[in-house]
Amino acid sequence: MEMTAQEWLVLLALGGGCGLTGQVARMVIGLKKLWSDSADMQEAERKLSPARLMLSLVIGAAAGALAAVVTVSAAGKVNREEILGLIAAGYAGADFIEGAIKKRLPAG
Repeated sequence: MEMTAQEWLVLLALGGGCGLTGQVARMVIGLKKLWSDSADMQEAERKLSPARLMLSLVIGAAAGALAAVVTVSAAGKVNREEILGLIAAGYAGADFIEGAIKKRLPAG
């Protein structure tokens, strides 16, 4: 199926937004776990990095956009399952990409 540039942009924006949503859900769960597991609140706050959080959001959006290009069949006809799949792609894709980066880059 051929799509116009406008349809591609809408599809990428939809996928990016859904991926971002999935990553926000992942961050909320991670932050809750960090704060509930940490006895020292200052230690928990020290572990937070605004730059790392923003990078994580960008990775989630990119994972959702890539998933949209691969999975969504038509720009005007997106069903609920596809939307949920894109959100899951942002959640799981960001987790996968961040894990791969941590293995390849030195600590610190």
